[in-house]
Parts: sequence; C-alpha cells; structure tokens
Amino acid sequence: MGAGLPSVYYHASREYVGMKNSTKKTAFLTLSSVLTILALATATLGTAHATSSISYSFNLVGPNTAMAQNTIPGTPIAAGDVLRLTGAGAFDLSKSAANGGGSFTHYKPDGSVFARGLWVVTGFQSFTSYGGPSPGVQGGVLLLTVSIIGPEATFSGLTLRVSCHINAPANAPEEGTTLPGLFSVPTGGNTLYHLNN
Repeated sequence: MGAGLPSVYYHASREYVGMKNSTKKTAFLTLSSVLTILALATATLGTAHATSSISYSFNLVGPNTAMAQNTIPGTPIAAGDVLRLTGAGAFDLSKSAANGGGSFTHYKPDGSVFARGLWVVTGFQSFTSYGGPSPGVQGGVLLLTVSIIGPEATFSGLTLRVSCHINAPANAPEEGTTLPGLFSVPTGGNTLYHLNN
C-alpha cells in the first residue's frame, strides 16, 4: 500500500537546524510554493462543491505521530524512528480531488531531530466513510498521495493514511496518521472529518 522512498538521504545539518540565510530562503520559497498549490486546489474543490458533489475536510487534531517498525534499506528510516505530522486538507469524492498539507518532523529513536520540512497532498486515492453524529463530526479512513519536502530532498508518490475512529467498525485501522510501509505504527494524535455538504 505504501510507496518506498528513493535512495536519497536528507539530513538535519547544523545549517538547517540553525536556519542560516540560504535555508531560510529555501524554506520561504518552498512554503510559498505549497501555499500557491493549496490555493489553486482549494479553488478547484470550491468549483466542484458548487456542482453538488460530496466533499469533506479533515484535520490532524494535535500533532499526529507514527513509528517505523523496521529499518528501510536505502533510506534514512531506521526502526524506532518517529514521524510527527501537523496539518489539514480537503477532498471531493465526485472529482477524486484532494488538497492539503502541513509540516513534518523526523525524530531518531533517541529523540533527536533528524529533519524537518513540509508535506503536500498531490493526489486522492480512496475514502471509506464511517458516518458520524453530525456533519462536523465524521469518521472514516482516507488514503492520499503525498510528497514530503525535506531540507535536501523531496520524496514523491508516498501514501498517507488518515484514520478517524468515529463510528468505526471493529476491524478499522487505528486512529491516527501513518505512511504505510514506512512509518506504519500510529503512536499519538487524533483526526477528524467534516462533511461539507
């Protein structure tokens, strides 16, 4: 279900952690690009919403964390590493369109920061709705295609799973946000879906 990372390393150098000028410029340009993409995607979903489609928004309620069970050869991911995500987004079922994003922090098992950056939704895969007590409180499991933009590399074509346990059946994935096959064990945080129409 999850895509593998290419054999490219990113690392949290002192320059990156210290946010020297060149890194500040890169971060600013990356953030500007992400905001532009989100604005265009939101406009697209807004048009789809006007044509009576079924759309949702989602929030990662507090930071969501997931742990890597295994070391992934050819990548910077080692068993016990933790990925921390924040963010939100939206998706339209009739158009199979999605947008969203946020920030990530990759921690090593000793708690040290390995890398920080952004994640951006690049595609919609599927959504299973569990319903809920009101349009603003819905459960379900969402699969998205995302890119992770680190300080020295971008990893594209990854699967992000966002699971909310409201009205969930017994065999539903655990609450939280994971990158299946990479950071696949949810260890903290909650999610929530909102039915927009």
